[in-house]
Amino acid sequence: MLYADGIHDDTLALQALLDGCGIVKIDRPGTYLVNKTLIIHSNTRLVLAPGVHLKAAPMSRCALIENEQFAKGEGRDHDIEIIGGIFDGNCDQMGLDAVYEAKHRLDHPYSPALFKGKLMRFAHIDKIVLEKLTVKDPVSYGIQIGDVRGFVTRDLFFDYNWHFGTTDGVHINGPARDGVIENLCGTTNDDLVSLTTYDEPHAEISLGDIENVYIHNLTAINGFSGVRLLSGEGYKLANVRVDGVYGDYRHNAIVISNHNKRPGAVWFDNITLENFGARKSYTPLGEDCFRMWEKGVDKRAIIQFEYGARCGNVVIRDIHRREEQATEAPLLKMSADTVIDRLVLDNLSQSAADGIELAFIENEAQVGELIEK
Repeated sequence: MLYADGIHDDTLALQALLDGCGIVKIDRPGTYLVNKTLIIHSNTRLVLAPGVHLKAAPMSRCALIENEQFAKGEGRDHDIEIIGGIFDGNCDQMGLDAVYEAKHRLDHPYSPALFKGKLMRFAHIDKIVLEKLTVKDPVSYGIQIGDVRGFVTRDLFFDYNWHFGTTDGVHINGPARDGVIENLCGTTNDDLVSLTTYDEPHAEISLGDIENVYIHNLTAINGFSGVRLLSGEGYKLANVRVDGVYGDYRHNAIVISNHNKRPGAVWFDNITLENFGARKSYTPLGEDCFRMWEKGVDKRAIIQFEYGARCGNVVIRDIHRREEQATEAPLLKMSADTVIDRLVLDNLSQSAADGIELAFIENEAQVGELIEK
């Protein structure tokens, strides 16, 4: 039976429902305690009514839900949907120290059985939809998806307490293609969206090209960063459109990077960034928050190309920034050792309160063809 009281373990009863596949509905509001990772199978549509709260049990130290082939790796899952509900990592009840976890996150390479704080994990999958979810208090990434063909994550709210770091919202590992990420709001304590052709060893469930992704309508209040595009290891990140980033960010609205500096070619191509209304955040994190990576954030640009980025065609258009306080952060920064074959800048503007001057563009990059409109 399902208790839904937040006290008794609901894991076995929930798993029995998921093992039936097809359309699985949970209509009774309440808190469902989960002690072991729930496994969702192919051809399953899990629908959670408003008020249904799946919560990781204290000291459970496991992902809340995964697809069947995530750990098996014997084939591919397909046609999985999760609609509605609150997915709660209950990070403060895992007996973990945030600073220790951050300093030792590279101690052990990725293993499906190893808990590294990811709340919802999916890999080796064709056609997955995550919609109308609240993702709450993970130890690390809220949603991780890798080795995927056809994915949609939309209408998501992130309710993080910021007690841990590296807490991305939607984190996509290559190979990945044909995806939509839209209508995300709330605040994470790392990238709201991250597309990574490779990853740090603790999170590298897969690696490969990322192509054909549309990212639309993101908003955060005192966010870490909005979007990270990360290429390396000889893989490409191409045909990505980021349309609409709003709110305020301590680091960047978007960063294009190779920040782990592993060997292998870095390549971004056909990248479009448009309709941004983001600005810098002036609100420091509280004493109870993880703040290890906050040094120097006040100088990071709204749009930043980090050292070593190699790009083909990049279009940046309809970017409008309004700042209310002084900041050293430019609107656009292209760091040293960045190469862009063709860059289009169209309709960029910024303004600030009276008497405040803002840096516009800092360019140390090698740009082949620059088109300004």
